[in-house]
This record gives sequence, structure tokens and C-alpha cells, in this order.
Amino acid sequence: MNKITFYAARSLTASLILIAALAPSGVYAHGGATGIVKERMDAMSAMADAMEVMGDMVKGKRPLKREAFVDGSNVVAEHSAEITGLFPEGSSGGKSDALSKLWQQWGQFEAMAKRTQNEADKLGELSGNSGDNRSLKVQFIKLGKSCKSCHTDYRKKKKEKH
Repeated sequence: MNKITFYAARSLTASLILIAALAPSGVYAHGGATGIVKERMDAMSAMADAMEVMGDMVKGKRPLKREAFVDGSNVVAEHSAEITGLFPEGSSGGKSDALSKLWQQWGQFEAMAKRTQNEADKLGELSGNSGDNRSLKVQFIKLGKSCKSCHTDYRKKKKEKH
């Protein structure tokens, strides 16, 4: 075996090992959830990722970049606008973390989703302006509280999860 063939084979082997290691993470994401439950879990994960990036900036763990707040607030606003459609009646079983009282208190859930969307929109507006960073951070905290209130009321606690 010449050197080129050896390095090509080694590179291919390393690539296949990496693919094999990463492939199951997509298949088993969210504990094997499927259908609408997986769709809403994916939406929640996208919002959580955006909030984490912005939160690290607010905490000073990353440099504050306004464009990241514009992008992050857009992700949260877009998913918040569609989130009620991802909770059709009867979708609480299986791998869902949603509590059944969500459907019993549907009007309140809709209002909370709208409030989260509005807070995200406000953050997006502040992010696009050249205002001070303090107001940006204050609005981010308001958005975080809005997200948390819905989770507190309508998501299973860690110990209740499957």
C-alpha cells in the first residue's frame, strides 16, 4: 500500500467513525419522540439554543454582539408565533413533557405564547437600534421570565420526565 492510499484509507475510516458516532444523536434526540411532539421539542430546542447564546452575552461569558440578539430574538419570536399549533389536543402522551393542564388552560397558554412573542419582538427592536446595552439586557431578562413562566406552568418537572 503506498502512502497516498494509506492516508486516504485512514481518513475515510476516521470519517466513518465520526459519522457513526454522530448519527444516533439525531435519531435519539428528545428520547425518541416522533411526529408533532418531536416538532415542538425541536422548536423549543432552537429557542433554548438562541436564549443560551444571548444569555452568555448578558452574563459576560461572550462578547455582546447585537446581531446575535437580532438573530436570537427572531428565532424565539418565530417559534413563539407558531407554538400553539404544535400542541394539538391529544398530543400529551408518549415522550411529551407537556402537562395535561396546558389543554385545560388553553386560553392562558395562548396568552403566554403571545407574550413571549411580544417580548422577543421588543428584544429584536432594541437589538436593531443603537441604544444602550443595559436596556437590551433588561429586555432579555423579561423574555427569559416569559419563557420560564410557561415552562413552570405547563412542562413536567425533571423528576416527572420519562
